[in-house]
Amino acid sequence: MDNGQELDDRLIKIEHELSVLSRRAERFQMAIADESGTVLDRSAYLLLSHIHEHGAVRLTTLGAVFALDISTVSRQVAALATAGLVERTTDPSDRRATLVKLSTHGQQRYLATRSARVKTINSLVQTWAQEERNVFGALLGRLNAAIAEHDRARFPPQYEPCPAPDAPPKAGTD
Repeated sequence: MDNGQELDDRLIKIEHELSVLSRRAERFQMAIADESGTVLDRSAYLLLSHIHEHGAVRLTTLGAVFALDISTVSRQVAALATAGLVERTTDPSDRRATLVKLSTHGQQRYLATRSARVKTINSLVQTWAQEERNVFGALLGRLNAAIAEHDRARFPPQYEPCPAPDAPPKAGTD
């Protein structure tokens, strides 16, 4: 669009709001960690969330889902294992491969963090109508899917990705 075409004011607004949201999201995550007593950085939270929703997974699957190389995923999972949040097990379908699953402690930490985040988000949108919450969640999901597709086109995954869930995590699992 910057190639001489006139910029659409709506797109400029979206770009600006995404920039502001990105900065505030970092602070939001730090504030939630402080309030809940559970400190999980973004990458740890996302990895634990995926494992919580999908069960035990291979490192290659995590790499594909999050568009990360295997060495990065391996380091992140090693840190989670050191913290006692995940356990490594042998993949019964291929004894040479390793699966990563949540430990009991990891499940508790993830659910506590998610609960604190949901509580805070609820306080932020409590004046919104239910339909507004539904639409906002759906639009965020569409934007995330479009970003993921854009990333896949630019940076093809090294491994076949596990499909992302069609629906957000279920509320009754904590």
